[in-house]
Amino acid sequence: MKTIHIYTPDKTKCVTVFNTNNTRYVANGKLNRVPDKDYIKLDIKDIDPLGDALHICWNGKYEWDIVIQNSKVIESTLDTAKFNFNTILPLNERGIPTESKFRKEGCAIFDFYRMRLSPNKGAVVE
Repeated sequence: MKTIHIYTPDKTKCVTVFNTNNTRYVANGKLNRVPDKDYIKLDIKDIDPLGDALHICWNGKYEWDIVIQNSKVIESTLDTAKFNFNTILPLNERGIPTESKFRKEGCAIFDFYRMRLSPNKGAVVE
């Protein structure tokens, strides 16, 4: 199982991503295994590898706001008062999914195909 830690730039918050075959877990905190709570289990088999990304914002009314476009939620134990997760990017005025929210200050986009931030800002990845 591949593990990725995505931190705020000051490393005060962390999200851990566990990837295995067609399943992905996204969990709050720096972890070495899937926790008992505060995680979401996703089916990622229908995601185009070239467009596979985790979009995250650390600011706003949630501790984090994440989108993994075209994923399917299998199970969630997230506290929805603290964490927000979506499977569809926000739509622009023409109804087209857009990443623009995640390119602003306090946000980041992690590209799973290239295994790096795109652009290289808004988070620290280990």
